[in-house]
Amino acid sequence: MKRLLKISLTAFIISGIIVGIFYYIGVNYHDEIYMYYRENILKVKENITIEKNEYYKDKNYSYVQNTDDFIAKDKKHLLNIFYTIINSGSDEFTFYCDEKYTACTNDVIALVDNKETLSHVNNFVHPYNSFENVSVSYDDHGEVNIKISKVYTKSDIDTINAKVESIIKNQIKKGMTNKQKIETIHNYIINHGKYATDKIRKNNSDKTYSKANNILIDGYGLCGSYADAMAIFLNKLGIDNYKIVSDSHIWNLVKINNKWLHLDLTWDDPITQDGSDKLEKLFMLVDNKKLKELNVEKHNYNKSIYKEAA
Repeated sequence: MKRLLKISLTAFIISGIIVGIFYYIGVNYHDEIYMYYRENILKVKENITIEKNEYYKDKNYSYVQNTDDFIAKDKKHLLNIFYTIINSGSDEFTFYCDEKYTACTNDVIALVDNKETLSHVNNFVHPYNSFENVSVSYDDHGEVNIKISKVYTKSDIDTINAKVESIIKNQIKKGMTNKQKIETIHNYIINHGKYATDKIRKNNSDKTYSKANNILIDGYGLCGSYADAMAIFLNKLGIDNYKIVSDSHIWNLVKINNKWLHLDLTWDDPITQDGSDKLEKLFMLVDNKKLKELNVEKHNYNKSIYKEAA
């Protein structure tokens, strides 16, 4: 009886080893097929390209730069890949992790889970290409698929573009300098829109008041609405810019004559006690020194991210 048990146990162990060997061979054979497919048929390393829509910004900044290399090498490169994909206007894109970048998948997950980091990336792209949600899927071979849900719908974009083109046609005159153009748009937006106070938002709880069409079409918006609207005009006029954010506020940073200047339409459109309109220019194209002198706590931003401003 004991002998029979011993023989059965030995047979079981031998069977397990055989199964394990065949499984190991099968897995590695599968990996070899996949890697051959990836390297020779897909030609991943040589031929990954990305389509760019008309709102793609061919601009690089201290925090993020465009890349044409979609094999992630390290955390910084990974951030640039995300920036390039979002900046391109893609709804979906697949990139890969370099075999030597062993932490790549974990860094991808951390980046997507870190809403703050991705929201900063959003500020460097055209508002029309900015995302509302980003999701990723990946496999054990370093293939990463990213899907992007946009803030602005096609209907939003068509409506805003029609308004923007009409304003530019009627307000921007031939021979204007970039500074004059910016001041003209700054004044127009403030004179034709108001800050969406708590009372206004309470009475219209179905609206977010954070998109450009809110201030341009509806006539009311929050700081994000002012900043997006201004950014759309700046991009249309060919003036380099991005949005800059603090813990509770967002405004524009604009490059004029090789200098980066702050532009805050929200604070130049103050709320008055009697509800009357008021146009100010305290925060129109001011340098960092002047911004500090104005001493508004909401303008305390991360200088390691928005280095051009600092």
